Amino acid sequence: MSDNLLDQADALMRRRVFVAGANSGPVAPDDPEHAMESSETDADSTLENVPILTDVVVAHDIQSDAKLTDDLKPETFSTSRAESSSSRHFDRLLSERQAVLTREIETWLDEQLPQMVIRAMDGITDHLVALLANRARDDLLPRLEAAMQAPQEAAADADSAES
Repeated sequence: MSDNLLDQADALMRRRVFVAGANSGPVAPDDPEHAMESSETDADSTLENVPILTDVVVAHDIQSDAKLTDDLKPETFSTSRAESSSSRHFDRLLSERQAVLTREIETWLDEQLPQMVIRAMDGITDHLVALLANRARDDLLPRLEAAMQAPQEAAADADSAES
């Protein structure tokens, strides 16, 4: 079908003037009557050989119908029925397996997650206590020493002023 259509399209292009070598017969330039007859004959033969759009559409529809009838043959129908049945069966099995896996993962997380959080929090607590002890020694202790010395110096200044 497509080869025939391509051949017709090729023939149409060869008959048209815009294609190189389209004029197979020379036309006498000094004979306008002969030139007019020749162009009318060429136009008529071109129109007769041009495929009409409905021809192409009908041919395509016939091929589509042939495919449809092939799909409706008993062997094809029973095969597609079995495939659809097995496909539904596999989908059901797959969804059941996914549900089982989901439940197992949730159970494992319920068991393991609290223990892991406690261990992580213990590690964070130990680290936090160590950081606070270092900062207290480096920052807080000098401040406290400075605060304790200030009242002693103030009392010493007050005693020296009275005398």
